[in-house]
Amino acid sequence: MAGPERIEWRRGFPSRSLAALGWYAVCATIVVAAVLLLFGAEPDQLDSGDHNVLADVPMWTEVLAAAGAVPFALALIRRPRVAANHFALMVRPGWVRTLVLPWSRVAEVMIAAVDEEQYLLVRCRESLDQTGNSPHWVDRTVLRALAREGFRKGRHFDLALRMSDFTSPRIEGQMAGLAAFAPDHVLIAT
Repeated sequence: MAGPERIEWRRGFPSRSLAALGWYAVCATIVVAAVLLLFGAEPDQLDSGDHNVLADVPMWTEVLAAAGAVPFALALIRRPRVAANHFALMVRPGWVRTLVLPWSRVAEVMIAAVDEEQYLLVRCRESLDQTGNSPHWVDRTVLRALAREGFRKGRHFDLALRMSDFTSPRIEGQMAGLAAFAPDHVLIAT
């Protein structure tokens, strides 16, 4: 989506999030089934008349399995996002939060190819300007995945997003859209 005041990249189909949710559902179903096989036949009360704690294990396992699905469901709803206006670059690298990075704090935005997949990398500059958000550990999930793959340049950047999360007829066009809103001090590279 684009307009005279802002630009936002179109998001693609959430295949990665759906696959993760599917794998979680399969694993959680196996665990719940195993717990039901082990503890499903437990009586509610012991011979002494006391409550049998083992009878509650299947219920609590199901509750934990449902609670564990929440992050995977949120990843489907709150997908990665890249938007820009003349004031800031708005980035949601994961499902947790959207960062508003004023252009005064952005030093570089570039595309990097690692193992046949392309990533958008954002490097912030240290400044006394405390407006906007600062990337924290939870925002750097994709950057940590890049480090595990051996991408050494990633340690100089603060954020990374997978370009496969966005529909793009041409990456150059998307980067040109960002460059139209970025001030001159921000390096935009493909």
